[in-house]
Amino acid sequence: MPQASLKFGGKIIEELSQKIPSSLFALNELIKNAYDAFSPNIKIKISSSQETITISDTGNGMSIAEIENLFHISYSSKKYGQIIEQDGIQRITQGSKGLGFLAAFKFGHRVEWTTTKNGVESKFSLEKSALVSKTDLTGTAIPITTNPSEKKGTTIVIYSNQRDLEELQADLEDERVSEKLAAAIEDETFNIEVDIENNSSYSTQKIKDFRQESESNQLFYVTYNSEQNILNFYHRGEPVRSIPGLDTPINLKDYHIDLKLVIFSLKQGKKYGSISKLNRRTHDNALYPLVYFNRNLFNNTTIFDPDILRKSKSSNSLPQMIGRVNLTSQSEELEFNSDRTNFVENSLTKGLMKNLRKLNERIQSIGSELKRELQSQTSENKIPTGKAAPTENSDTAKKKVAQVLIDRGLPVELNVPSSQIYLADYIFSVKNSLGEDVSKNEVQVTIDGDVSDSGILQSVETPCEKAIGFRYHDPHTSLALNEIILKFVKKTSSITGVPQKKSLFTIESETGYRISHNTISSLINGIDIAYQSRDRESYLPLIACSMRCILEISSKKILQKKNRFFAKINTKTLNQRLQNELKSDLMFEVMYILILLKKNQNLLRVVSEASGISFKIFNSLLDLEAFGSAVKLSNVGAHSSSGYLSKPKIEECANKCGLFAVICDILINLDSNTESSLAIIKLDETDFSSYIGP
Repeated sequence: MPQASLKFGGKIIEELSQKIPSSLFALNELIKNAYDAFSPNIKIKISSSQETITISDTGNGMSIAEIENLFHISYSSKKYGQIIEQDGIQRITQGSKGLGFLAAFKFGHRVEWTTTKNGVESKFSLEKSALVSKTDLTGTAIPITTNPSEKKGTTIVIYSNQRDLEELQADLEDERVSEKLAAAIEDETFNIEVDIENNSSYSTQKIKDFRQESESNQLFYVTYNSEQNILNFYHRGEPVRSIPGLDTPINLKDYHIDLKLVIFSLKQGKKYGSISKLNRRTHDNALYPLVYFNRNLFNNTTIFDPDILRKSKSSNSLPQMIGRVNLTSQSEELEFNSDRTNFVENSLTKGLMKNLRKLNERIQSIGSELKRELQSQTSENKIPTGKAAPTENSDTAKKKVAQVLIDRGLPVELNVPSSQIYLADYIFSVKNSLGEDVSKNEVQVTIDGDVSDSGILQSVETPCEKAIGFRYHDPHTSLALNEIILKFVKKTSSITGVPQKKSLFTIESETGYRISHNTISSLINGIDIAYQSRDRESYLPLIACSMRCILEISSKKILQKKNRFFAKINTKTLNQRLQNELKSDLMFEVMYILILLKKNQNLLRVVSEASGISFKIFNSLLDLEAFGSAVKLSNVGAHSSSGYLSKPKIEECANKCGLFAVICDILINLDSNTESSLAIIKLDETDFSSYIGP
């Protein structure tokens, strides 16, 4: 049998290496390889006279097998974001896309590697021109020479040319770029050295601590950690306020946020000259905090934009901000775009961006309030400034931030009706400003802002949210508070019974319901997959059409299996409004089945028990108007603009569509003995007027 095979031409090497977006990005890829190899340092030397770039480290080196993986484009044996440990040192895996090989060819035409592992030194080299000339790279041999060696690590020599080196040096002459290269990894166990011949040299160890920048103009030092969810403000080394950071705490299985920021109050016309260029944006020279993801510098200047409130709420804006925004995540849902300047949009990254924005806005809003308070306390109405971060050796540093910590292991989403809740159980611990444990009895509990003398939340019967506040008055630092939002929701579970992350189709039942009809079950699962995808918006018309299929298949099946339930109805005897309302066969069939249940309460009770939904709730769910809207909406996907298919409308339609499928499935599977005992009364024309209205 004839066969075809995949072939990759050598030009792909040139094309892909040139598509690496920037010098900083390419060098960063080589830096990450050294970091993953547990090297304590990496040295980058740029020599114009030799027309070379040399990158060397003293890490683990590569074996022959690892060298083979090096040339496997877009493949890596490493898993991004995983915590790895060696000799008591923990690091977070950086590489995962196999870009180190291509990054080297960003700068030159020939690359030589010398790497040593387990006492074996391996040397090999590649010429870009030799690869580019090949029409098929499959099976290309790369000679490797080996020798015993006591050295350790990897050295890469890239042979470049004057034009490419001048372009690279021009980039690195800008300290806003070169200092960021030296700061590419946020880890005290790793040092990056950059040596530019006949120019400056840079090193991670020489980077100035941002907390020491322009100390006389510092207004606040702000810290936040998502584990505690507390924003701490310091002024002149003293804690001045601690407040909850986010209304809804972060699911720490998704990601962590750690903030350390310095906010300045620079006099009008004051230049940023005294502040290191590392802390300035390249496009406009404005101050901004560096963002790190899994310890690697994230090339994004808007994810925590200091100017966020400048236009909308200038009085609450504190844009003169630098610091570190450290984000960590091991979630497989996390993805970046090709040049790592932003996230691939999905529910996780949307939530992360939303929380960063909320924290940014809250820091600037609360900080502006504190600024006005401090200003009003001075005789000349001046803004008091000075070194903001606490000093470890000072007496004031002995005072810590008083905190009420929440037990994140307890649920904040509860089903209705709920039991009474002793709210103090949500307090994990209370610390005073001396770091000592404080009794929970000293914490005042509030419910929606009102003080609760008992600290007990009574049973909740209907879905709602309750804001629970915990207030502790520290004798030295005054009020410390924390807050949680308890959400009370209806019990829901998957209709299909097939395990899902989160199904679009749910019923108010603890046990769930598994549809017996394979076609309908498959449609529900297919809709769920489309709805949970990143391209959900483009699938909305398809989802609506599929839900209409569920309604039609369910109603046709029951008409076929239980035709004795149905009387012949002359719709022409109905008034004009009802005729218009019931003119489509599907609308008529759906309304008939629902009214049949309403008219036969014993039948409704049987369906209720089979579904696991209480009779009272089931009765209230049979809202004919809502079901009618769902039938009409399901027709939108086929006959109208997708602009009508908003997320809430789709979810509302799915709610009714799923319940209707369950009702029909139960009726279809009703055994003859049960059916006979119910003495089901068929409908006549008057029932439609009675239940739907004249």
